[in-house]
Amino acid sequence: MSTRTGARQGNDLERRAGRRDLVVIRSSRRTLLSAMFAAAALWSCSAIAQDVSSVVPPSGVIGVQEPMLSPGFWIARAQAPESVLMTTEQVAARNQITATRDAALVDLLSLPPTMTRERVLRWIKGAASPLSGPLVDAQGHSLSPQSLAEIQANIGMDRISASEPTRYGMAVRRAQLHTYPTAVRAYASKDATDFESFEAGTLFPGDPVVMVHPSADGKWWLVVSYQGPAWVATVDIAQGDARAVFGYAQKSPFRVVTGDELRTVFTPEAPGLSELQLDMGTRLPLASVPPDQPVNGQGPYASWAVELPVRGDDGALSFKPALLQKARDTSPDYLPLTRTNIIRQAFKFLGERYGWGHAYNTRDCSGFTSDVYRSMGLLLPPNSGAQGKSPGFAHQFFTAADSHDARVQAILNADVGDLIVVPGHVLMLLGKVDGQPYVIQDVPFVIFRDGHGTVHWTKVNEVSVTPLLPLLADGRQGYVDAMTSLVHVTALR
Repeated sequence: MSTRTGARQGNDLERRAGRRDLVVIRSSRRTLLSAMFAAAALWSCSAIAQDVSSVVPPSGVIGVQEPMLSPGFWIARAQAPESVLMTTEQVAARNQITATRDAALVDLLSLPPTMTRERVLRWIKGAASPLSGPLVDAQGHSLSPQSLAEIQANIGMDRISASEPTRYGMAVRRAQLHTYPTAVRAYASKDATDFESFEAGTLFPGDPVVMVHPSADGKWWLVVSYQGPAWVATVDIAQGDARAVFGYAQKSPFRVVTGDELRTVFTPEAPGLSELQLDMGTRLPLASVPPDQPVNGQGPYASWAVELPVRGDDGALSFKPALLQKARDTSPDYLPLTRTNIIRQAFKFLGERYGWGHAYNTRDCSGFTSDVYRSMGLLLPPNSGAQGKSPGFAHQFFTAADSHDARVQAILNADVGDLIVVPGHVLMLLGKVDGQPYVIQDVPFVIFRDGHGTVHWTKVNEVSVTPLLPLLADGRQGYVDAMTSLVHVTALR
């Protein structure tokens, strides 16, 4: 997941650190006896943290043993791992709150039937990232003022009508979103090429959008998805009526992608549907096809025939069948929301390359957490800042007034799958080992101080399992003390 200016502000810490090639990883009565036990537990965790960081292994990732890289290790330690934490009805009610009350998200169904020039201009501004700072291309060459002016001109401000009927569309493939209508890749420095400055997130096949305004060259459209406004390549979307666009997600029966990412089978007969990437949590209606008739040149009996959106030569939306092997990880419904499934789904991404804003066909810290929960039907905002304060979830907020011990105790009381949010980054709680909390996170670097006081920066650039307490957020402050929010994802409000 990680996702546009404003919506992507929650990941600013990762972006800033990336620019200097150092990504910050990123009962009212108490008896004296119970207080002593609590203090002892906190002391124990501090001691464990110090002990964990005293020996630096060859990997440079402290406190992790080989068994910890298996989901079974953590499932065995989880309390009531198979208990359903939220029913299907509770998930749907939560999603409704998140979709309609979260200021970081856009409720597309509530948009008016006509788009005014003023609204379009606001969305153009909302999509844009600053062009004032120094920017370089992939070769490290500075982008000239002329190049930036051409990018700006391609917005086509003079082509915006006073009003236009609202148009609807759908992503026909995994499509990168941009802050400007350009394929130019821009970076804050030549050492920050994992953090593309015009990157604004990703659409997945079947994602609905409102098509707001075409670029001057016609190669881009400003669209509004549930994530907000951004530019997408024209070839990656198809235009259709509202009934077709919003009805797609309601079709049944369906399959849900539960693997990290799958691909449709190769088919030369339908190149647009051949080896199409489908990420975890993608919902795919089943296509109605005769069981004895080939689909795109291949018999369907060993595959699921799913219905996918396609773009016609005229840009119009239609739907066609494609095959997804039955041997791949899919489910006839969203997975039950259990601790076991949270852990298993998270571990399917273990070792996957970090991808800012879902770049590199992967995902970033908030994309990781949102895709995991998407496979269980639960909607999370697409960036860490919004995840940390979304009104759909129970939170504990922290300020400078909260002590280190109080923060540690809150984490020790948290549940599997809860999210720890620091400025620009989000981590998922896995469980505890010998009283110390461990997390799984999609992160460029892990930072810690060893027993001799030396600060280590280990470049992992992947989904990683780490202890929490020894980790530093910026070379000085620990994650625990940088924590601004603890999100109790499955807590019922």
